[in-house]
Amino acid sequence: MFEAEVTDIREASRQQGRSVWQISLSQTEFTPGATGVLEATARSGAKLEVPVLEVVRDEAGVTWHVTMKPLLEGTMVVGRVG
Repeated sequence: MFEAEVTDIREASRQQGRSVWQISLSQTEFTPGATGVLEATARSGAKLEVPVLEVVRDEAGVTWHVTMKPLLEGTMVVGRVG
């Protein structure tokens, strides 16, 4: 388990009318191909659990966590691999 901040987010694609998001973090314990979950607290106070479907690394060496739910840049998360 680790804590990190969302540093960037981008829409990667759309599948069956739903957006697929790529989220980068200030630090991560996820490695390419790994899955797990990111936990965050919304501004409303609601607890969010965002499954990480895949992890990829781009040509620049940035690690992206692939999800079906977006998280705003600056959001603090707790990550769990597996």
